[in-house]
Amino acid sequence: MVRVKKRASKRQTTKQRVKVTKKVREHHRKQRREAKRNPQWKSRRREDPGIPNNFPYKEQLLDEIEQNRRLAEEKRMGLNQPDPEEEEEEDGEEEEQEVQPAPGFEEPLNLPHAPMLHAPLAETLKSAQIKALVYVLDARDPTAFRSAWLEAQLSKKSPELVYVLSKADLVPAEVLTGWVYRFMSTGRAVFPIAIPPSAQAQGVDALAEYLAPKLGQQAAAVVGFEHVGKTALATALQAAFQDQDGEEQVYDTPALVPSSASLPAPGDDEDDEEEEEEDAAEDAHGELARLEKQRIKLLWMLSRNQGNVQRFKDPQALVRTLLSRVAHPEDLMLMYGTPAFGSFVPAEATLSDDAPAEEVLLEHVQLAQDKADADTEQFLIGVARSVGRLKRKGIPDVFGAARRILRDWSHAGLGYYAKPLDRQKTVQASGSSADKARWEKAQAEVDRIAAVLPRKQWREQWQGHELRLNALQQGPLADESLVFAPVPEEEDDEEEDEEDVPVYGGEDQEGLDEEDEEDEDEDEDEEDEDEDEDEEDEEDEDEDEDEGVPPAKAPRKRAAPPTPAKPAKRAAQPTKPAAKPAKRAATGASKGAAPKPSAKRTPAPGEAYDLNAYF
Repeated sequence: MVRVKKRASKRQTTKQRVKVTKKVREHHRKQRREAKRNPQWKSRRREDPGIPNNFPYKEQLLDEIEQNRRLAEEKRMGLNQPDPEEEEEEDGEEEEQEVQPAPGFEEPLNLPHAPMLHAPLAETLKSAQIKALVYVLDARDPTAFRSAWLEAQLSKKSPELVYVLSKADLVPAEVLTGWVYRFMSTGRAVFPIAIPPSAQAQGVDALAEYLAPKLGQQAAAVVGFEHVGKTALATALQAAFQDQDGEEQVYDTPALVPSSASLPAPGDDEDDEEEEEEDAAEDAHGELARLEKQRIKLLWMLSRNQGNVQRFKDPQALVRTLLSRVAHPEDLMLMYGTPAFGSFVPAEATLSDDAPAEEVLLEHVQLAQDKADADTEQFLIGVARSVGRLKRKGIPDVFGAARRILRDWSHAGLGYYAKPLDRQKTVQASGSSADKARWEKAQAEVDRIAAVLPRKQWREQWQGHELRLNALQQGPLADESLVFAPVPEEEDDEEEDEEDVPVYGGEDQEGLDEEDEEDEDEDEDEEDEDEDEDEEDEEDEDEDEDEGVPPAKAPRKRAAPPTPAKPAKRAAQPTKPAAKPAKRAATGASKGAAPKPSAKRTPAPGEAYDLNAYF
């Protein structure tokens, strides 16, 4: 009678079960990580399962699909094959075109070019050759790019200053009219300009007509801070003069930057015999100066909006600076789908009235900064939950949310603009006749540019991504003495700066996708590191448990062991699992060729044994 083999038991030790679970979890984690880093696109759409076999009309449906496919192919082939008569006509036209010379090769092309002016700013303001100074401002935030120091340096012998509001197509018509009216109040000429990357420049002809009689055969210089559109305006203005057959020359200039003399210089060493109150006052003064310098730096970096702003090492500081300028927080709440924020109440001031004024001011500044930090963190937590920027265990990634906001800010994801200081209702209600006439003139200047849309149509174009900012009373560099930035040496086109990514106009979507993938890879690497640390901690705990807790089955095999021999028998306990691998080896050997029998050796007490034999 054949003996039925007893079914093997599936029981296993806790250590083995936990080990298998950890191996499976590690394998799944590596698969997810490789799938995320795989550049091959995988669609989330489910594949067509096809027609089931039990469908009664499967053959008729397949025949219909094949017939439609064949008709579509015949139609496509018929459209690609031209008519013989049309081919003869086209051949005749090509022969005629070959006989006639191309008009573009009769004379060399005279492309417009505005050369760079290699002269200091002080000489430019006093040069007799320069008759007009075209000051370019960003129409989205004109006061941030305005310099009171530069306007104060102009004298009667200096060139005439003309304001130009560039990128006018990025703001609504009502806002642009308000800013044109504000700069007209200074008594200088103002011209809004729009130079889209894929369309014809608008507003440049009016500027050329205004400058032509003033320049004669002299030149005009285009000045402004970086990333305001100076080069594009200089090229378009030179082209407008060439179209009018004029001899005027337009010079482009380097960007305006603060001079080294305007930077804060280190103070003199103080005497050693100063009182403690004076030291505290000086510390407060230095802290206030440091905070103000940091605020100006962040504000200028945000206003300039050049390059990959989201790559800044402290994105939360830039978002905090941005929130301080937001006029209506509802714009951000609707855009990112976040709850209301800004409910943090700072602590009350603790200094008495007898304290120095600088210390009291420093305490108020620090309390205001604490509230700004808390409100910023509250807003970023809401954004992280809304857009799905979460870490392990659902913790919001505030740094990832801050980078997301700054990317939208710098890559034309937000339609932002500073609210003008003057409104049409106020001017029409309480303004004088001169103010009303000036407003009508400003509105006529804006109406010349067809690319400028009313606010309702502008919101539709930006899909409701509107962000209204409070206008600055003066720019971050308003009182700083300025110079022209040093012109770098000419380099090859291949060695261009990758960080200077223009914001004006369309952006390469592939570049944005690569940035998103890099951000996601960074977050995934951080999560993987956290998981590895947690798994290492778990392994350390398991090892501690294995070392500290002796096996429970060992005392059963010992029959009344003597007390002195206990350490030696504990050291010999690990030899027990060696029986399982030996049994498996014997089983495997019985199925194949019979191996040579090996003598089974048990390590002596305290002797090191090979752990690889058990795995």
